Amino acid sequence: MKNLELTSKSIYYLLADLLEVSAIYNHENQLFFRAQPRIDKSSAISKIKTRLNRLGFEVTINEDLHGLVVIVRKSKKSRVPYLNIFLFFATLITMFYAPVLLSFDFEYFNHPGVYQERFEFTFALMAILLFHEFGHYLVGRYRGVFMSLPYFIPAPNIVGTFGAIIKSKSPFTNRRDLIEVGAAGPIAGFVVSVIVFCFGLQNSEIVLAGTGAGLTLGDSLLIKFLSWLIIGPIPEGYDFLLSPAAFAAWVGLLVTMINLLPLGQLDGGHIIYALIGKKQRLVGRVFLALMVVLGFWWAGWWLFGAMVFMFGINHPPTINDSIKLPRHAKIIGYCALIIFIISFIPIPFMLA
Repeated sequence: MKNLELTSKSIYYLLADLLEVSAIYNHENQLFFRAQPRIDKSSAISKIKTRLNRLGFEVTINEDLHGLVVIVRKSKKSRVPYLNIFLFFATLITMFYAPVLLSFDFEYFNHPGVYQERFEFTFALMAILLFHEFGHYLVGRYRGVFMSLPYFIPAPNIVGTFGAIIKSKSPFTNRRDLIEVGAAGPIAGFVVSVIVFCFGLQNSEIVLAGTGAGLTLGDSLLIKFLSWLIIGPIPEGYDFLLSPAAFAAWVGLLVTMINLLPLGQLDGGHIIYALIGKKQRLVGRVFLALMVVLGFWWAGWWLFGAMVFMFGINHPPTINDSIKLPRHAKIIGYCALIIFIISFIPIPFMLA
């Protein structure tokens, strides 16, 4: 096992409701937990094995006069993440064929240049989502948090996906870990989105306003600035038609902004809770009310608001909230908040 200290810490907190651990040892790449069960012994043993087996560990539990000895080692069997792989390729397909899935226009791919455009869009958007999710994954692993691989979500919508999710399989032990893992994804995705957007803008076209596909995309402060910087002032009555890469980056910035909403278990909820603790509840309620108001201009806000409300707008505490948040973690949190502000799009989609 890599980094036995971090692994033992994560396992300790993962099993804290089942075991009262009195000592932890390591020997020959194995961890030994001497403990007393907090619940019925048989039930505790069953749950311990289930939780750790799912994370790829082999578990042996011995009993002596002093309680239980839980021996944990990394499983020698490599587990193939079939579901993650299937969803990844399914999402690639729905991204590539999104215009057909949405309109049922099976003549769409007979137009010249369409295959190149779809490859460009699909590659750009998937790269942004991958950087976002693996930002979470790699920092989580670095901090000793057990993380799942990303689950991509295919969908028959304008972009072919609802993004991706990644699950924490062990609790966050402190606010530093929470803010680092929570902010790593949006920051990584944001950086790639900006690079792709700048590249894509150079291949975008200036057209007469209203000559697009009937859908106008909303602007954020960042998008307005980058458009002015790269394209320059646009004459009155004209607009620019985003290239496939620029549109993918626009979607990436929208996904980043939505993830940074300071609600519940969203990335923004992690960050705000790490910065201000239980006051996150007040901030969450304010933003939920704002989403209700904005929903009169774009109904998508009502959908997101309903989903967040269903799963909860309050963020749960970490194992030890009392540990002081270090300066570098605060800086990371403030950077994420700045990204949220400059990426915020009040009305993402409007009919032209």
